[in-house]
Amino acid sequence: MRKVNVLALVLSVALAASAFAACPDLVGIWSSVPDGNPDYNPLLNGRVSEAWCNGTAGDPGNLQNAMSWNGASNELGLEWKIWNMAINAAGPFVVFDGVNGGNGIRIYQTAYDGGQFWLAGSGIWTDGNVDLYGDIYDYLVVTTVTYSGGQIVAAVSNITFNGVFSDCPEDNGCVIEFAIANAALVWRTGYTWPMPANFPPFLCGDSGELFSTSDITLGIDCAVATQAATWSDIKALYE
Repeated sequence: MRKVNVLALVLSVALAASAFAACPDLVGIWSSVPDGNPDYNPLLNGRVSEAWCNGTAGDPGNLQNAMSWNGASNELGLEWKIWNMAINAAGPFVVFDGVNGGNGIRIYQTAYDGGQFWLAGSGIWTDGNVDLYGDIYDYLVVTTVTYSGGQIVAAVSNITFNGVFSDCPEDNGCVIEFAIANAALVWRTGYTWPMPANFPPFLCGDSGELFSTSDITLGIDCAVATQAATWSDIKALYE
């Protein structure tokens, strides 16, 4: 039987666990859409705020703040959060204008810069109750806005983005391969009814818009498997 330096082996296990601690342990697809697909895992829908940092909708620098929403427990942010996505310098771009006489629809495309995400350590995407963090890129929102009498009466958005896990070793290449969601306008500054409760706070100023999200799909992938070897696995090598 080969002699084993137990101390070195224990340290190597600890270092391996540390190196993999902030990586997803399970890759796959999560969705809030209960379509019966066995390849999908359950995901909570969410709520979003978009702060008008300078007091005007659509201004570059306006910030989004989104959190999961558990309607049964009336709690925000138990499962996931994404925040600090800022409208880029170009601002919203009109891709279709069907407004005539103050009535109709207009479609905007808006790119955002920056942003971070958090996935709860209690989710099945990770083992050992370790929270996951990362950076967002390519955050894009396409919004169909309905006008009546020159006023916005409804807005529905399609949101897409990607992300990179920031504390995961680069060699693992763990990413949010894609994220897709729909959002519907609930309230905006200037509406006559009170601002509803239990939405993510505005990240700047005191005015903005609130949205509910639905039909969320999130795909996580890694170029290299992230599951660290267990103590039992290593012991087996020397038996």
